[in-house]
Amino acid sequence: METYSCGKQKNPMIILSIPFLDEKFVEKQFEKFRNQFDLIEFRLDFNENYKSFPVDLINPKTIITIKNYALRIEFEKKIDFLAELTKKFGCLVDLEIEKIDFSNPINLFVEIPGENLILSFHDFSLKTDFNKIENIVAKSNLIPSKFLKIAVNISIYSDLLEISRIIKKSEKPVIFAGMGKLGKISRILYNHLNAEATFVGLENHKTAAAQLTVAETERYNLKFIDKNTKIGGIVGGEQIEKSLGLKFYNEYFRKNNLNAVYIPFIVNKLEDFLNWVRNSKLDFFGFSVTMPHKKEIGKYFSQKQNNSPVNLYIPSANEFFNTDFIAFQKAIRFLKIKTSDKILIFGNGATAETALNALADFSSVFLSSENKERGKFLSQKYGRKFIPKDDLSVLTFDLTINCTPLGMNGEDFLKYTNLKFPAKIIDLPYGNEKTPLIRKCEEKKILFADGKMFWKWQAEIQLQKFVANIK
Repeated sequence: METYSCGKQKNPMIILSIPFLDEKFVEKQFEKFRNQFDLIEFRLDFNENYKSFPVDLINPKTIITIKNYALRIEFEKKIDFLAELTKKFGCLVDLEIEKIDFSNPINLFVEIPGENLILSFHDFSLKTDFNKIENIVAKSNLIPSKFLKIAVNISIYSDLLEISRIIKKSEKPVIFAGMGKLGKISRILYNHLNAEATFVGLENHKTAAAQLTVAETERYNLKFIDKNTKIGGIVGGEQIEKSLGLKFYNEYFRKNNLNAVYIPFIVNKLEDFLNWVRNSKLDFFGFSVTMPHKKEIGKYFSQKQNNSPVNLYIPSANEFFNTDFIAFQKAIRFLKIKTSDKILIFGNGATAETALNALADFSSVFLSSENKERGKFLSQKYGRKFIPKDDLSVLTFDLTINCTPLGMNGEDFLKYTNLKFPAKIIDLPYGNEKTPLIRKCEEKKILFADGKMFWKWQAEIQLQKFVANIK
């Protein structure tokens, strides 16, 4: 059977999707963004009176979309309405491929030319059926259209391998709109998945789940991402979406004309993520690693890691580093801590263990934590004394190091631990606001190193490693 295509696009595209809430809203958004995006989609299904849309906004660089699941109109009537718009304005229109009668598709294209048509496939199932998508791509190859749009859930990293393989089989450019847990990542990397366009949305007015906002497109320099863009980012739990690195590294790349992007990789199963890194054949410059994977990641590659915490992974060289160790050393020098000072580390995770390593030459180091079993294990491992949290109220320290998230969400660290105010503080949590502990340090003029200072010290080392692998 003869196959049809309207040709492959040469350049990646970003499409802004605007919901038709009312006439004033779409006119304002169109005026604001008309010259900032390759195409603008108007979602008429956000308004029951979709025929009242201001047609003076329609031109060959606009897409008109009316989803049947949103407005239950007859498919034939929708075709008539959209066909009229393509004749008058030369715009693109979206039609669901599964509603097309493939026994006689030519009738459709008498009304809507292929050069004006986007064939779309949507599947909101939590588990994506890749065999079905492969069949959709095969059907799409049989009929003329400008684009094939695919919108499906991307829940695990192996899904990225599958969708990339299938998109490559399309004989026409694909607009990819990932949804689900990894939807945003898939949209940032749409070009690396063999797609040639993706959708972004307005802040507070997104038209689909996992849509990137205009602000996020700027943060990740989305307009400059192509198939040659090197990939890196931070690997961890959901807290990484607040990482300072997202702004810091991407701004650095843009200012220094480096073709790279730094992305938050939320990872539940580390093996799934690493399998994607190994098998995707993409160019990764490196990953910052944070909780809960600091101790786990090294075990997948080398026995030499000895279960020690790492926070930097360079895939090309299969190298691991702990830049937190260097940051602790800088913090200790900054605060002028003496080897005889009485020091308390509060916490029992990978960062607390790194602090114990960094303070190996200090004579009076103690550990305390909420988890007594884990705290005692770490203390014994490094030959230090464990102090139960309930006993802290009667003790004083020259330096206290908070290696927990306490304070990130407004918690009062000193009240929680019953500690007396120490002479100096290292407080690792950070957020948009200063932690209560740091505010108290400023009030009492106590010397401190906060989470942002600590992050900057370790990031300077990571940046050097990243840039060396990008150039």
